[in-house]
Amino acid sequence: MLARDLISTVVPVLHPLDSGSRALRLMNEYHLTQLPMVLENKYLALVEEDDIMDLEDAEIHLENMEYNGSKPAIMENAHFYEALKLFNDLKLSTLPVISHENEYLGVLTKDNLLSVLGQYNGVKEHGGILALDMDPRDYSLSEIARIAESNDVTLLSVNTITNPASGRLEVLLKTNRQELQGLLATFERFNYAVKYTVTEEQEEDLVKKNYDLLMNYISM
Repeated sequence: MLARDLISTVVPVLHPLDSGSRALRLMNEYHLTQLPMVLENKYLALVEEDDIMDLEDAEIHLENMEYNGSKPAIMENAHFYEALKLFNDLKLSTLPVISHENEYLGVLTKDNLLSVLGQYNGVKEHGGILALDMDPRDYSLSEIARIAESNDVTLLSVNTITNPASGRLEVLLKTNRQELQGLLATFERFNYAVKYTVTEEQEEDLVKKNYDLLMNYISM
């Protein structure tokens, strides 16, 4: 899915002649810490809540504020994975989407991206979760998929994360089955280390916990 497909049309934009206090009111109303400043459909800057809070006079026009030169944005044809990286790296609450001519098209929000991420990861689908622990050199998606298929299990999503301390790879499998004992036994027979399994009864709590952790991390 591309950035242009996830644009929010309800988030307001700021004008250079808007006051800092008006910007703060809008940020508070929409529960955001940044809003784009736009003039004649051209993206000028991403106004930060912290910068306004530091002003001696909150009624100053935004055009008279000092900006650090950072103007984060994403092209309309960029993949949403790139947007996720920018949100994480720059600790954003909004990310402007622009055309090649720097025309402002709208913004992405954390809620937009988390919703899409949930769809891609099969969060809404029924089924259990199984996590494998392995050396990155041993990772073979084709073999993992073959083992799942041999147990009549469909993998709805596969995600990997490397532990920076140990260098070990965790492979998280979302499946279409609740009963995973047969799949678990087969992985162990092929010398895979199963880190944990989660059935649907536990899944709602796990998804909520991970969602809350991600939201807290992005908001840092």
